[in-house]
Amino acid sequence: MNLTDLLISQNNGAAVRELSRKFGLGEAETIQAIEALMPAFSQGLQRTARRPSGAASLIEALAHGQHSRYIDNPEFASSHAGVGDGNAILGHLFGNKDVSRAVAAHAAQSTGIGSAILKQMLPVIANMVMGALFKGATGSSGGGLGGALGQ
Repeated sequence: MNLTDLLISQNNGAAVRELSRKFGLGEAETIQAIEALMPAFSQGLQRTARRPSGAASLIEALAHGQHSRYIDNPEFASSHAGVGDGNAILGHLFGNKDVSRAVAAHAAQSTGIGSAILKQMLPVIANMVMGALFKGATGSSGGGLGGALGQ
C-alpha cells in the first residue's frame, strides 16, 4: 500500500473528511490535494531514512511520538498544537519553509487548489502521515512502514 492509500484509508476516511471540513474543500478535491502532496512527503521520508541518523530519528519519532492520535482523531491534527507538531515534522522532512512553499506551489499548479490552502494543509497532513505510518508500522493497518516508504 502506498503512502496516499495508507492515509486515505485510515479510520474509514476520517482524515479526508476532516481536511475537507477544515479547508472548505470537497472530498474529491481533498483527495486530489493529498495525491499531489504525497510524492514530496514520500521523497522527504525516503531521504530521511537513507541517512543513518535520519532513519534512527524517524524510528524514534514513530516509536515515542503520539502520532496515532492524529489519525485516530484527525481534528487534533489541525489544532494549534497539532499544526506546531506538523511544522516540526515538515522541518525534518523538507529542511526549510522554502521547500514547503515550493511543494505547495507545485501541488497548486497540478490541482488548481490555491497554494495558500495547500500551505495550510501541509502541517496537518504531515501529522496524519506520521499517524498513518505509525499505524502501518505497528500492524494496526495494512501496508507497513516499509511499503509506504518503498512507494
